[in-house]
Amino acid sequence: EVMALTRNDSCVIEKTGVYEDYRGGPHAALVVNDDIDLRMFPRHWTFAFAVEKSLSDGGLRRSVQVFDAAGDAVHKIFLTIASVTEEWPNLVQDLRLEPQGSPLALIAREPTGAAKGDVAKADQLRAEWDKITDTHQFLQMVRKLKMNRLGA
Repeated sequence: EVMALTRNDSCVIEKTGVYEDYRGGPHAALVVNDDIDLRMFPRHWTFAFAVEKSLSDGGLRRSVQVFDAAGDAVHKIFLTIASVTEEWPNLVQDLRLEPQGSPLALIAREPTGAAKGDVAKADQLRAEWDKITDTHQFLQMVRKLKMNRLGA
């Protein structure tokens, strides 16, 4: 069991559970179960670090932290009291890439495109919104309406 953390300027999502039922694919990867419902886009996962941080109580916090090419955190996985900490060294060794220690080559993020909406389609957008059963249907819905997420 671990704590999965994803955050941005608008929200923080923390879920505690097990990364089971992993399904990978060329565009996206999924972990979907009762505790963790995560859609990932690994092509954006550029850097990852195994982090060990000493705590004031003498304990140790262990995590895997993933960043995009611009250096922004994408996803973090923290061990919990229920994690199998004996497996931590094996996990780090199995995921370790060489070389280590070279400076990161960050790439500036491309600016977000302008809002692309259509006021004349507002009622249609609301009707389609009411049909959504999963948040991951949103982008397909706005593309169908020839909008983008900011315009919608």
